[in-house]
Amino acid sequence: MSRSPVSEELQDWIEIVVEDNAHDLLRYLQRRVSQPEDAADLLGRVLLALWENGARVPTTDTDARMWCFGIARNMLREHYRHNTKHLTLATELRDHLRVSTLQDNAPDTMVEARIRAETVRAAVLELDTKSRELVMLVHWDGFTIAEAARLLAVNESTARTRHGRALQLLERELGERPLQPEVARSSPQPDLTIG
Repeated sequence: MSRSPVSEELQDWIEIVVEDNAHDLLRYLQRRVSQPEDAADLLGRVLLALWENGARVPTTDTDARMWCFGIARNMLREHYRHNTKHLTLATELRDHLRVSTLQDNAPDTMVEARIRAETVRAAVLELDTKSRELVMLVHWDGFTIAEAARLLAVNESTARTRHGRALQLLERELGERPLQPEVARSSPQPDLTIG
């Protein structure tokens, strides 16, 4: 099947969209697959879809970004359907936390931060699937609640309510869950900042 040539202006716009979003798309995919190679393959498929459907790319930065993440989400759904391995959110969080830079590299601060992060991760994993994904999109991937609602195909007010309830559950769970004994006596309350 032959495609009509892409205009130079459209080609320039697609290149801008790719440059502006490729890194965030890769991070989005890496957090949701168990193998880094899978994330790279999925990103390649997302970018190919973007080029193949270049005439449909929205013309504003925000809409183009949302469109790209919509494609990525669809690619992930397809990946999950065809992949026999079960992905676990714990692995995704662990990978995310490993690459995150710590403010202070002092050993006791690093241990405390790791324990705090594991405590938060465990609490997030206990959320129901819809709330967990919403929290991840907002606090890991930097989407607004409205943008996350669009990606999850739910009403914005439903997403806001779900997000509020999830944060209340996390606050209650983290308030009741002790940190590791060797750190708990000197550590402040766990930080709810997830990303």
